[in-house]
Amino acid sequence: MNQVKTIAPISIEDLKKYFTDKTITYIIDYTNSTIKGQKLLTYLSNLDIPCDIVFTYKEEEEELLKDYLNFQMICNIPELESCVVQLLLEYKGLAEQKRYETFIESNKQIIELWISKLNSLTLYNMYIINAEEFKSFVRQFPIDETTDLIGVNFVSLLKREDFYDFYLDLDPSTMKFYKKYFEEYMFKGKNMYAYWATPNNPLFILTYGIAQGWAQKENQGASDVASV
Repeated sequence: MNQVKTIAPISIEDLKKYFTDKTITYIIDYTNSTIKGQKLLTYLSNLDIPCDIVFTYKEEEEELLKDYLNFQMICNIPELESCVVQLLLEYKGLAEQKRYETFIESNKQIIELWISKLNSLTLYNMYIINAEEFKSFVRQFPIDETTDLIGVNFVSLLKREDFYDFYLDLDPSTMKFYKKYFEEYMFKGKNMYAYWATPNNPLFILTYGIAQGWAQKENQGASDVASV
């Protein structure tokens, strides 16, 4: 992997490098960039190139982290994803290190929204099994038909192996049947399954195995009936 250290906006000359070398990742110096905050996130989301951000000051990191938590477009930035994993684990009491205590206190509402959506993915994990018993169970939870994409980057955490300790502590009272999220192509033209079905997701791997066994059981039952 080749790294290009730059500021934002990225120069045309540096951008051209990616079109001849797809191994390039852009490392953006936040402090010296001339676009920041949500404008920077929008810029990077639209570019959709491999990139990451480095910060000089914690205040800058937390400033952009707040914007990221509220952002409504998918934007793959590993450093921000890592920060969110840490603060979510802190919020749930699952992290040894404490980095974001003050930040969490100041941003509880948006953090709790992320937690509700992420906790609810355990319902989605059952909903994708092709069995009415599971689907009926999921529908018993409060239905939320929002199409609001505030905090949409919760799906960006699902590819990260270090995220899944999050599910060691679950509060069922925060879970909802997010109907649109679970059933429609809400995420940059993709559905939830495109993000959930990753080899780093132990919940999906387990459920996939259960679903395969369930399908075999159903097929065996059908064969038994046919043979009568």
